[in-house]
Amino acid sequence: MRYLIFLRGIPGSGKSTFVKENMLEPYTISSDEVRLLLKPPVLSVTGQTIISQKINRRVWGLIYSLIKCRMEEGEFTILNATNAGNADIAKYRQLVKAHRYKAFCVDFSDVPLEVAKERNMKRPAHEVVPEAVIEDMHSIISRQSVPSFVTVIKPHEFHEKLQYRVTDFSHYRKIHHIGDINGSYTALMKYLSCGLNDSDLYIFLGDYTGNGTQNSKVIKFLISVMCRDNVIMLEGDNEKCLCSPAAGEEQTHISEFADTLCPLPELEQAGITKNDALELYRKTVPCIYYKFHKKYVLVTHGGLSSLPENLVFVGTEQMTKGVGEPEDASLIAESFNNNTGENTFQIHGHRNPENLPVKNGRTFNLCDENQSGKSLRVLTLDKEGFHDHYIQKEN
Repeated sequence: MRYLIFLRGIPGSGKSTFVKENMLEPYTISSDEVRLLLKPPVLSVTGQTIISQKINRRVWGLIYSLIKCRMEEGEFTILNATNAGNADIAKYRQLVKAHRYKAFCVDFSDVPLEVAKERNMKRPAHEVVPEAVIEDMHSIISRQSVPSFVTVIKPHEFHEKLQYRVTDFSHYRKIHHIGDINGSYTALMKYLSCGLNDSDLYIFLGDYTGNGTQNSKVIKFLISVMCRDNVIMLEGDNEKCLCSPAAGEEQTHISEFADTLCPLPELEQAGITKNDALELYRKTVPCIYYKFHKKYVLVTHGGLSSLPENLVFVGTEQMTKGVGEPEDASLIAESFNNNTGENTFQIHGHRNPENLPVKNGRTFNLCDENQSGKSLRVLTLDKEGFHDHYIQKEN
Protein backbone atom coordinates (compact mmCIF):
# COMPACT_ATOMS: atom_id res chain seq x y z
CA MET A 1 0.00 0.00 0.00
CA ARG A 2 1.01 3.64 -0.28
CA TYR A 3 3.62 4.03 2.45
CA LEU A 4 7.11 5.49 2.01
CA ILE A 5 9.45 4.80 4.94
CA PHE A 6 12.71 6.67 5.52
CA LEU A 7 15.30 5.08 7.80
CA ARG A 8 17.34 7.86 9.44
CA GLY A 9 20.56 7.40 11.35
CA ILE A 10 24.34 7.48 11.15
CA PRO A 11 26.30 4.49 9.83
CA GLY A 12 26.39 1.81 12.51
CA SER A 13 23.10 2.89 14.11
CA GLY A 14 21.38 -0.38 13.15
CA LYS A 15 19.31 0.49 10.08
CA SER A 16 20.40 -2.45 7.93
CA THR A 17 20.16 -4.84 10.88
CA PHE A 18 16.62 -3.61 11.46
CA VAL A 19 15.76 -4.36 7.83
CA LYS A 20 17.18 -7.89 8.03
CA GLU A 21 15.68 -8.78 11.42
CA ASN A 22 12.23 -7.70 10.24
CA MET A 23 12.62 -9.42 6.83
CA LEU A 24 12.05 -6.14 4.99
CA GLU A 25 14.71 -6.61 2.30
CA PRO A 26 12.19 -7.08 -0.58
CA TYR A 27 10.65 -3.68 0.19
CA THR A 28 13.92 -1.80 0.78
CA ILE A 29 16.06 0.36 -1.49
CA SER A 30 19.53 0.74 0.05
CA SER A 31 21.78 3.61 -1.00
CA ASP A 32 24.93 1.53 -0.42
CA GLU A 33 23.58 -1.35 -2.49
CA VAL A 34 22.73 1.05 -5.33
CA ARG A 35 26.28 2.42 -5.16
CA LEU A 36 27.66 -1.10 -5.52
CA LEU A 37 25.33 -1.78 -8.42
CA LEU A 38 26.77 1.21 -10.25
CA LYS A 39 30.40 0.75 -9.22
CA PRO A 40 32.26 -1.99 -7.33
CA PRO A 41 34.56 -1.09 -4.38
CA VAL A 42 37.54 1.11 -5.22
CA LEU A 43 40.94 1.61 -3.58
CA SER A 44 41.43 4.48 -1.17
CA VAL A 45 44.64 6.51 -0.85
CA THR A 46 45.62 4.31 2.08
CA GLY A 47 45.23 1.14 0.05
CA GLN A 48 41.90 0.02 1.53
CA THR A 49 38.84 -0.94 -0.51
CA ILE A 50 35.90 1.43 -0.03
CA ILE A 51 32.52 2.22 -1.54
CA SER A 52 32.97 5.11 -3.93
CA GLN A 53 31.32 8.40 -2.99
CA LYS A 54 32.16 10.06 -6.30
CA ILE A 55 29.03 8.76 -8.01
CA ASN A 56 26.54 10.22 -5.54
CA ARG A 57 24.68 12.28 -8.13
CA ARG A 58 24.04 9.20 -10.25
CA VAL A 59 23.17 7.16 -7.15
CA TRP A 60 20.53 9.57 -5.88
CA GLY A 61 19.12 10.14 -9.34
CA LEU A 62 18.65 6.40 -9.74
CA ILE A 63 17.16 6.04 -6.25
CA TYR A 64 14.65 8.81 -6.98
CA SER A 65 13.65 7.06 -10.22
CA LEU A 66 13.28 3.70 -8.47
CA ILE A 67 11.11 5.17 -5.74
CA LYS A 68 8.98 7.00 -8.31
CA CYS A 69 8.44 3.74 -10.25
CA ARG A 70 7.38 1.96 -7.08
CA MET A 71 5.02 4.77 -6.10
CA GLU A 72 3.33 4.64 -9.49
CA GLU A 73 2.35 1.06 -8.59
CA GLY A 74 1.39 1.97 -5.03
CA GLU A 75 4.10 -0.24 -3.52
CA PHE A 76 5.20 -0.19 0.12
CA THR A 77 8.77 1.15 0.00
CA ILE A 78 11.62 1.70 2.47
CA LEU A 79 14.63 3.92 1.79
CA ASN A 80 17.64 2.73 3.79
CA ALA A 81 20.04 5.67 3.83
CA THR A 82 21.45 8.13 6.35
CA ASN A 83 18.75 10.70 5.44
CA ALA A 84 20.56 13.12 7.74
CA GLY A 85 19.62 16.49 6.30
CA ASN A 86 16.13 17.94 5.97
CA ALA A 87 16.64 18.29 2.21
CA ASP A 88 17.48 14.58 1.85
CA ILE A 89 13.86 13.75 2.71
CA ALA A 90 12.14 16.94 1.55
CA LYS A 91 12.90 16.19 -2.11
CA TYR A 92 10.29 13.42 -2.01
CA ARG A 93 7.51 15.74 -0.78
CA GLN A 94 5.92 16.23 -4.20
CA LEU A 95 6.02 12.52 -5.00
CA VAL A 96 4.32 11.71 -1.70
CA LYS A 97 1.58 14.26 -2.36
CA ALA A 98 1.02 13.36 -6.00
CA HIS A 99 0.76 9.62 -5.35
CA ARG A 100 -1.29 9.97 -2.13
CA TYR A 101 1.35 8.31 0.04
CA LYS A 102 1.84 8.39 3.79
CA ALA A 103 5.44 9.07 4.79
CA PHE A 104 7.13 7.80 7.96
CA CYS A 105 10.64 8.16 9.29
CA VAL A 106 12.09 5.42 11.49
CA ASP A 107 14.52 7.35 13.69
CA PHE A 108 17.74 5.68 14.91
CA SER A 109 19.28 8.86 16.32
CA ASP A 110 19.14 7.55 19.90
CA VAL A 111 22.07 5.23 19.21
CA PRO A 112 25.16 6.78 20.88
CA LEU A 113 27.90 7.99 18.57
CA GLU A 114 30.57 5.79 20.13
CA VAL A 115 28.38 2.68 19.81
CA ALA A 116 27.84 3.41 16.13
CA LYS A 117 31.58 3.91 15.58
CA GLU A 118 32.31 0.57 17.24
CA ARG A 119 29.75 -1.24 15.08
CA ASN A 120 31.11 0.50 12.00
CA MET A 121 34.59 -0.96 12.56
CA LYS A 122 33.14 -4.49 12.61
CA ARG A 123 31.74 -4.15 9.09
CA PRO A 124 33.36 -5.71 6.01
CA ALA A 125 36.39 -3.61 5.06
CA HIS A 126 34.81 -1.94 2.02
CA GLU A 127 31.75 -0.89 4.06
CA VAL A 128 33.67 0.88 6.84
CA VAL A 129 32.87 4.60 6.88
CA PRO A 130 35.58 7.08 8.01
CA GLU A 131 34.91 8.28 11.57
CA ALA A 132 35.07 11.92 10.48
CA VAL A 133 32.18 11.27 8.08
CA ILE A 134 30.13 9.62 10.82
CA GLU A 135 30.77 12.58 13.12
CA ASP A 136 29.64 15.04 10.43
CA MET A 137 26.46 13.06 9.81
CA HIS A 138 25.78 12.88 13.55
CA SER A 139 26.13 16.66 13.77
CA ILE A 140 23.70 17.20 10.88
CA ILE A 141 21.08 14.85 12.39
CA SER A 142 21.42 16.64 15.74
CA ARG A 143 20.85 20.04 14.14
CA GLN A 144 18.23 19.37 11.45
CA SER A 145 14.69 18.11 11.85
CA VAL A 146 12.58 15.83 9.66
CA PRO A 147 10.17 17.65 7.28
CA SER A 148 6.65 18.13 8.62
CA PHE A 149 4.97 15.91 5.99
CA VAL A 150 6.72 12.90 7.56
CA THR A 151 5.64 11.14 10.77
CA VAL A 152 8.62 10.23 12.95
CA ILE A 153 8.59 6.92 14.85
CA LYS A 154 11.13 4.81 16.71
CA PRO A 155 12.17 1.32 15.55
CA HIS A 156 10.15 -0.42 18.27
CA GLU A 157 7.01 1.39 17.04
CA PHE A 158 7.31 0.18 13.45
CA HIS A 159 4.97 -2.82 13.60
CA GLU A 160 2.44 -1.01 15.77
CA LYS A 161 2.21 2.10 13.59
CA LEU A 162 2.36 0.29 10.24
CA GLN A 163 0.00 -2.58 10.90
CA TYR A 164 -3.24 -2.62 8.90
CA ARG A 165 -5.91 -3.15 11.53
CA VAL A 166 -9.33 -4.68 11.10
CA THR A 167 -12.24 -2.26 11.61
CA ASP A 168 -15.25 -3.45 13.60
CA PHE A 169 -18.47 -2.60 11.75
CA SER A 170 -20.73 -4.74 13.93
CA HIS A 171 -22.67 -1.67 15.07
CA TYR A 172 -24.21 -1.30 11.60
CA ARG A 173 -27.56 -2.93 10.87
CA LYS A 174 -26.52 -3.97 7.37
CA ILE A 175 -23.53 -3.55 5.03
CA HIS A 176 -24.12 -2.92 1.32
CA HIS A 177 -21.32 -3.85 -1.12
CA ILE A 178 -22.06 -2.23 -4.47
CA GLY A 179 -20.21 -3.72 -7.45
CA ASP A 180 -18.87 -2.14 -10.62
CA ILE A 181 -21.34 0.61 -11.59
CA ASN A 182 -19.63 1.48 -14.89
CA GLY A 183 -21.85 4.49 -15.55
CA SER A 184 -25.19 2.75 -14.87
CA TYR A 185 -26.82 5.45 -12.79
CA THR A 186 -30.38 4.18 -13.29
CA ALA A 187 -29.54 0.75 -11.90
CA LEU A 188 -27.77 2.33 -8.94
CA MET A 189 -30.76 4.52 -8.17
CA LYS A 190 -33.08 1.53 -8.42
CA TYR A 191 -31.14 -0.14 -5.67
CA LEU A 192 -30.86 3.04 -3.58
CA SER A 193 -34.45 4.11 -4.23
CA CYS A 194 -35.05 4.76 -0.53
CA GLY A 195 -31.83 6.70 -0.07
CA LEU A 196 -28.97 5.90 2.26
CA ASN A 197 -29.93 4.59 5.69
CA ASP A 198 -27.84 6.04 8.51
CA SER A 199 -27.94 2.65 10.24
CA ASP A 200 -26.29 0.94 7.25
CA LEU A 201 -22.80 1.04 5.76
CA TYR A 202 -22.32 1.45 2.00
CA ILE A 203 -19.11 0.20 0.37
CA PHE A 204 -18.67 1.06 -3.32
CA LEU A 205 -16.17 -1.27 -5.01
CA GLY A 206 -14.81 1.03 -7.72
CA ASP A 207 -15.12 1.43 -11.50
CA TYR A 208 -17.78 4.10 -11.15
CA THR A 209 -17.50 5.21 -14.78
CA GLY A 210 -17.25 2.99 -17.82
CA ASN A 211 -19.40 1.67 -20.65
CA GLY A 212 -22.62 3.15 -19.35
CA THR A 213 -24.10 6.37 -20.70
CA GLN A 214 -24.72 8.05 -17.34
CA ASN A 215 -21.17 8.52 -16.07
CA SER A 216 -21.57 12.13 -14.99
CA LYS A 217 -24.72 11.32 -13.01
CA VAL A 218 -22.88 8.56 -11.17
CA ILE A 219 -19.97 10.89 -10.39
CA LYS A 220 -22.30 13.65 -9.25
CA PHE A 221 -24.15 11.28 -6.91
CA LEU A 222 -20.93 9.91 -5.41
CA ILE A 223 -19.63 13.42 -4.82
CA SER A 224 -22.86 14.18 -2.94
CA VAL A 225 -22.37 11.24 -0.54
CA MET A 226 -18.60 10.84 -0.36
CA CYS A 227 -18.22 12.73 2.94
CA ARG A 228 -20.80 10.67 4.80
CA ASP A 229 -19.45 8.58 7.69
CA ASN A 230 -21.30 5.51 6.43
CA VAL A 231 -19.85 5.59 2.90
CA ILE A 232 -16.57 3.96 1.82
CA MET A 233 -15.36 4.16 -1.77
CA LEU A 234 -12.70 1.83 -3.11
CA GLU A 235 -10.30 2.74 -5.87
CA GLY A 236 -10.82 0.82 -9.09
CA ASP A 237 -8.54 0.69 -12.10
CA ASN A 238 -10.85 3.12 -13.92
CA GLU A 239 -10.38 5.67 -11.15
CA LYS A 240 -6.60 5.40 -11.40
CA CYS A 241 -6.85 6.01 -15.16
CA LEU A 242 -9.15 8.96 -14.55
CA CYS A 243 -6.67 10.77 -12.32
CA SER A 244 -2.89 10.65 -12.45
CA PRO A 245 0.05 12.70 -11.12
CA ALA A 246 0.74 15.88 -13.04
CA ALA A 247 4.09 16.67 -14.61
CA GLY A 248 6.50 17.62 -11.86
CA GLU A 249 4.48 15.58 -9.33
CA GLU A 250 3.06 18.78 -7.82
CA GLN A 251 -0.53 17.63 -7.85
CA THR A 252 -2.88 15.05 -9.25
CA HIS A 253 -4.77 15.96 -12.41
CA ILE A 254 -7.34 14.60 -14.83
CA SER A 255 -5.45 12.29 -17.16
CA GLU A 256 -5.80 12.19 -20.93
CA PHE A 257 -7.23 8.69 -20.64
CA ALA A 258 -10.22 10.15 -18.80
CA ASP A 259 -12.07 10.80 -22.06
CA THR A 260 -12.48 7.08 -22.63
CA LEU A 261 -14.14 6.70 -19.23
CA CYS A 262 -16.09 9.90 -18.78
CA PRO A 263 -15.67 12.75 -21.29
CA LEU A 264 -14.73 15.99 -19.58
CA PRO A 265 -17.42 18.00 -21.40
CA GLU A 266 -19.98 15.58 -19.94
CA LEU A 267 -18.65 16.31 -16.45
CA GLU A 268 -18.68 20.06 -17.05
CA GLN A 269 -22.23 20.04 -18.44
CA ALA A 270 -23.34 18.30 -15.26
CA GLY A 271 -21.74 21.05 -13.17
CA ILE A 272 -18.83 18.87 -12.05
CA THR A 273 -15.47 20.63 -11.96
CA LYS A 274 -12.10 18.95 -12.31
CA ASN A 275 -11.46 19.68 -8.65
CA ASP A 276 -14.72 17.92 -7.74
CA ALA A 277 -13.63 14.81 -9.62
CA LEU A 278 -10.18 14.93 -8.03
CA GLU A 279 -11.64 15.22 -4.55
CA LEU A 280 -13.73 12.15 -5.26
CA TYR A 281 -10.62 10.26 -6.34
CA ARG A 282 -8.77 11.31 -3.21
CA LYS A 283 -11.57 9.87 -1.10
CA THR A 284 -11.04 6.39 -2.52
CA VAL A 285 -9.06 3.73 -0.64
CA PRO A 286 -7.28 0.59 -1.94
CA CYS A 287 -9.11 -1.82 0.35
CA ILE A 288 -11.15 -2.27 3.50
CA TYR A 289 -10.81 -5.16 5.91
CA TYR A 290 -13.50 -5.32 8.55
CA LYS A 291 -15.20 -7.44 11.17
CA PHE A 292 -18.96 -7.88 11.29
CA HIS A 293 -19.89 -9.89 14.37
CA LYS A 294 -18.04 -13.20 13.82
CA LYS A 295 -17.21 -12.64 10.15
CA TYR A 296 -14.04 -11.06 8.78
CA VAL A 297 -14.35 -9.52 5.33
CA LEU A 298 -11.70 -8.25 2.91
CA VAL A 299 -12.99 -5.94 0.18
CA THR A 300 -10.84 -4.90 -2.79
CA HIS A 301 -11.61 -3.95 -6.35
CA GLY A 302 -9.55 -6.65 -8.07
CA GLY A 303 -9.39 -9.58 -5.63
CA LEU A 304 -6.49 -11.21 -3.76
CA SER A 305 -5.45 -14.85 -3.56
CA SER A 306 -4.91 -14.77 0.22
CA LEU A 307 -5.11 -12.51 3.25
CA PRO A 308 -1.56 -11.46 4.19
CA GLU A 309 -0.67 -10.96 7.83
CA ASN A 310 -0.25 -7.24 7.12
CA LEU A 311 -2.10 -5.72 4.17
CA VAL A 312 0.23 -2.70 4.25
CA PHE A 313 2.81 -4.75 2.33
CA VAL A 314 0.43 -5.48 -0.59
CA GLY A 315 0.81 -3.09 -3.52
CA THR A 316 -2.14 -0.88 -4.39
CA GLU A 317 -1.87 -2.01 -8.01
CA GLN A 318 -2.67 -5.60 -7.00
CA MET A 319 -5.63 -4.45 -4.96
CA THR A 320 -7.13 -2.46 -7.81
CA LYS A 321 -6.32 -4.82 -10.69
CA GLY A 322 -6.25 -8.06 -8.72
CA VAL A 323 -3.74 -10.88 -8.46
CA GLY A 324 -2.90 -12.61 -11.74
CA GLU A 325 -4.73 -11.99 -14.99
CA PRO A 326 -8.42 -11.15 -15.63
CA GLU A 327 -9.15 -14.74 -16.58
CA ASP A 328 -7.82 -15.95 -13.20
CA ALA A 329 -10.92 -14.90 -11.25
CA SER A 330 -11.99 -18.47 -10.60
CA LEU A 331 -8.48 -19.53 -9.55
CA ILE A 332 -8.17 -16.52 -7.24
CA ALA A 333 -11.43 -17.45 -5.52
CA GLU A 334 -10.25 -21.03 -5.07
CA SER A 335 -6.88 -19.91 -3.69
CA PHE A 336 -8.40 -17.44 -1.26
CA ASN A 337 -10.86 -20.03 0.01
CA ASN A 338 -8.00 -22.51 0.55
CA ASN A 339 -5.65 -20.00 2.17
CA THR A 340 -8.00 -18.47 4.74
CA GLY A 341 -10.13 -19.61 7.67
CA GLU A 342 -13.82 -20.44 7.59
CA ASN A 343 -14.82 -17.10 9.10
CA THR A 344 -12.88 -15.04 6.52
CA PHE A 345 -14.55 -13.79 3.33
CA GLN A 346 -13.55 -11.77 0.29
CA ILE A 347 -15.58 -9.44 -1.92
CA HIS A 348 -14.27 -7.96 -5.16
CA GLY A 349 -15.34 -6.73 -8.60
CA HIS A 350 -13.32 -5.77 -11.69
CA ARG A 351 -13.09 -9.07 -13.57
CA ASN A 352 -15.38 -11.92 -14.49
CA PRO A 353 -14.78 -13.16 -18.05
CA GLU A 354 -16.25 -16.56 -17.18
CA ASN A 355 -19.46 -14.94 -15.90
CA LEU A 356 -19.09 -16.57 -12.49
CA PRO A 357 -21.99 -16.29 -10.04
CA VAL A 358 -21.71 -13.88 -7.12
CA LYS A 359 -20.89 -16.60 -4.60
CA ASN A 360 -17.75 -18.70 -5.12
CA GLY A 361 -17.17 -20.39 -1.78
CA ARG A 362 -16.16 -17.61 0.61
CA THR A 363 -15.30 -15.28 -2.26
CA PHE A 364 -17.95 -13.03 -3.82
CA ASN A 365 -17.57 -11.58 -7.32
CA LEU A 366 -19.54 -8.39 -7.96
CA CYS A 367 -18.44 -7.89 -11.57
CA ASP A 368 -21.04 -8.93 -14.13
CA GLU A 369 -19.55 -10.35 -17.34
CA ASN A 370 -16.28 -8.43 -17.14
CA GLN A 371 -17.57 -4.82 -17.06
CA SER A 372 -20.07 -5.15 -19.91
CA GLY A 373 -22.73 -7.04 -17.98
CA LYS A 374 -26.44 -6.41 -17.87
CA SER A 375 -26.78 -6.32 -14.09
CA LEU A 376 -25.44 -4.30 -11.22
CA ARG A 377 -24.38 -6.80 -8.60
CA VAL A 378 -24.85 -5.92 -4.93
CA LEU A 379 -24.05 -8.04 -1.89
CA THR A 380 -25.49 -7.24 1.52
CA LEU A 381 -24.39 -8.58 4.88
CA ASP A 382 -26.55 -8.61 8.00
CA LYS A 383 -26.76 -10.81 11.10
CA GLU A 384 -28.37 -13.57 9.04
CA GLY A 385 -25.50 -13.64 6.52
CA PHE A 386 -24.81 -12.62 2.93
CA HIS A 387 -27.53 -11.87 0.37
CA ASP A 388 -26.93 -11.16 -3.32
CA HIS A 389 -28.97 -8.81 -5.49
CA TYR A 390 -29.07 -8.27 -9.26
CA ILE A 391 -30.36 -4.92 -10.58
CA GLN A 392 -31.06 -4.81 -14.30
CA LYS A 393 -29.12 -2.19 -16.23
CA GLU A 394 -31.01 -0.20 -18.86
CA ASN A 395 -28.00 1.20 -20.69
